[in-house]
Amino acid sequence: MNFLYPQFLYGLFALAIPIIIHLFNFRRTKKVYFSNTQFLKKVKDASSAKRKLKHYLILASRLFFIFFLVIAFAQPFVPSDDEVSASSQTLIYLDNSLSMSNEITENISAFEEALSYVNTLTDIYPATHEYKVLTNDFNANSSGFKSKTDIDDFTTEVKMNGITRTIEEVANRLKIDTEKGKDYEVFWLSDFQSSTAGTEALQQLDSNFNINLIPLQFQSISNVYVDSLYLDNPFLIGDEKLKLNVVLRNIGTKEANDLIVKVFVDDVQAATASVNLSPNGKETATFDLAFNLEGENKCRISFEDFPVTFDNDFYFTINGSQKINILEIKADQKVSRIQRVFGNETIFNFKSSSYANLDYNLIPESDLVVVNGLDQIDASLIGALNQFLNNYGNVVFIPSSSGNVDDYRQLLNMNRVTKSDSLAKMTLAAPNFADPFYENVFEEKNPNFAMPEASPVLKWGADRTALLQFRNGQPFLSKFGSQGGVYVFASPLSDAYSSFQAHALFVPVMYRIAVSSASTENQLYHFIDEPSIIFKADTLNNLDDVFKLVRDDEEIIPLQRISGNNVYMDVPKFVLSSGFYDLTYRGEKMGTLAFNNSPSESDLRQFDAANLTSVFGGNSAILDVSNKDQFRAELESKYIGQPLWKYAVILALIFLFIEVLLVRFMP
Repeated sequence: MNFLYPQFLYGLFALAIPIIIHLFNFRRTKKVYFSNTQFLKKVKDASSAKRKLKHYLILASRLFFIFFLVIAFAQPFVPSDDEVSASSQTLIYLDNSLSMSNEITENISAFEEALSYVNTLTDIYPATHEYKVLTNDFNANSSGFKSKTDIDDFTTEVKMNGITRTIEEVANRLKIDTEKGKDYEVFWLSDFQSSTAGTEALQQLDSNFNINLIPLQFQSISNVYVDSLYLDNPFLIGDEKLKLNVVLRNIGTKEANDLIVKVFVDDVQAATASVNLSPNGKETATFDLAFNLEGENKCRISFEDFPVTFDNDFYFTINGSQKINILEIKADQKVSRIQRVFGNETIFNFKSSSYANLDYNLIPESDLVVVNGLDQIDASLIGALNQFLNNYGNVVFIPSSSGNVDDYRQLLNMNRVTKSDSLAKMTLAAPNFADPFYENVFEEKNPNFAMPEASPVLKWGADRTALLQFRNGQPFLSKFGSQGGVYVFASPLSDAYSSFQAHALFVPVMYRIAVSSASTENQLYHFIDEPSIIFKADTLNNLDDVFKLVRDDEEIIPLQRISGNNVYMDVPKFVLSSGFYDLTYRGEKMGTLAFNNSPSESDLRQFDAANLTSVFGGNSAILDVSNKDQFRAELESKYIGQPLWKYAVILALIFLFIEVLLVRFMP
């Protein structure tokens, strides 16, 4: 038998107090005068014996009462096989992501319950025990071990935030500041979201880390959130109404009926709709925005969905003045089909230049460069285009009927291009409407409409990802490259070689290429967990100056790299929160960026026991508890042992009761 607080055993010295009192009372004598003592001698002897017996019984009951009372405060226990020594240190991971705001029982969130578990841990172990508590922000306070008092203060201050961590990231961080070869108890308090936890088997923690998993099981995983949104026409034309499409998703088994969704533009309600969502379903709500959306507009989608509320607002921006910069490089001064497509000045800043009069400074300032019908490309233009592509620029390459294929092959990603064997006209196959390239391009997706014809002058082998192809499977339009790249046509866009430029498919395809190539300023929103943002900046006066994200008194300087006119900025996901941030340079506002929490955080589906076992492996145990009382009992039985203090309290009360009976009823 061991004691949790052995220092209380010094209280056993109090046993001397009743002994001293009783001995003092035994030595006191009291004279009683009688007229005839001979008659009372036997009565006196008998009464004295009974009185001594009563005194000894009272003394014993008092001694036992004090003894068991002291033992109760010392908290005796029978040690378990997994006993943790009082000098060991404990590691605690507390998941404080926003999903922990979901309820596990009525009016009690998973985060509140997790905090109560942390406080229960510090109550169970001795006051000398040390703890390291790790939260999702991985701040400096989580690097060292702290006392019970420090942890109690910490649990009153810690808040939820939008930072998500995978199991692998947490495991790596827990190992920091630990001694190799030393045994550690790890308590992992989390909701174990399947969407954010990761699925790789855990290899980072050694066998000396004994992991206790405490999954906080949600009462319900139903939740509605904004999956995405898009505009039918992301660039405003004249006085047309803007159609905003909001994709809402419902996770869980409950229906969401008559959900009122509101759209705010600059904090003024612009539209509203009622949406019905089936379990595990999604619906698209369409809004007509009739507001004057010139310039930059801060917009917000809002609805009420309980108990999870952190994702009830979704932020985005609409820049009514933003245009796409397009440069056409062509062989002569004639008006081309490209100029007719991109000639709308309300949408595009279009510049067309002959190859002979090209200003090379226009290339890095463009969102999209169209190389149209050049017979030859000299080394200087190839170098400028390749640098543009290296900076994630986009190029549309339209060949000439008599072009030099060797020159074409010098462009990045175009080394596969060769001259076509046959110039026979072939019919194009219908687009693959499942391709993300065509998402939201066509209102009606009819695969049977008449397709144009073309005579290929270039070929590049089979391409299953081709955006358009002939019916024989040969590609007609492909994109080479991922972030940025070259859109290559197999045929010149002239009447002699193709009817594609006169087909109804031509304009939406070219518009989609242009919109996909537009700079980041045209993006409506960003997610906090995006790796980086790329945007264009014109002449930068001083490369030592930096771009900043500013909101109220908050100022963030992200990691960034400038290459030409492009700025590559890492998203500082560990310090951002959802909402609007001004992008500033040298104190001047360059634009506004809208950030939202990752939609994966809104997916409340959780790992089950089988998933957790497969991820964590054999050096872990799952504590299946539903409240802090069960948690305490589980820990005491597993790591502290069988507690005996309750029995000591009962025995102390029994002997106190015996003393009362002796004093009251024993003659």
